[in-house]
Amino acid sequence: MRNRVGIILIEDGKIAVIKRIRDGCVYYVIPGGGMEKGETEIQTAIREAREELGISVRELKITLTFKQNSTHSYYSVGEYSGLFGSGNGEEYDISRDKGKYIPCWIPIEELPRIHLYPQEVKHYLLQEKAGGQEDDAQRDRPRS
Repeated sequence: MRNRVGIILIEDGKIAVIKRIRDGCVYYVIPGGGMEKGETEIQTAIREAREELGISVRELKITLTFKQNSTHSYYSVGEYSGLFGSGNGEEYDISRDKGKYIPCWIPIEELPRIHLYPQEVKHYLLQEKAGGQEDDAQRDRPRS
């Protein structure tokens, strides 16, 4: 099983997620995916942000790591540029018949009411919100 890497991108109290509509179910996922052979975690995070969201990310900071069959690592994004929602990864190939794949922003206060995967990231974000701890990288990040 390949290790997985994702990004946590928060702006103006909202988090970037992928809305999935598949087989009549609606749920949300944190952008990310499996590491390719020879890639570092940072390279995977950069590639996945480009493929899934259409953005270039910089100033990545490891935020959360956990084991679930493989290692899952999540990086907070310090800066980004590009047109959000313009990703063109294989996820967007409708011939794959894998349902709809829609990049969007969700207010963090809505997290308790939605199905967000992985749940470990959801719990981390809710814990951070409850603790009132805002990450310096997110507070000080320039807007694009």
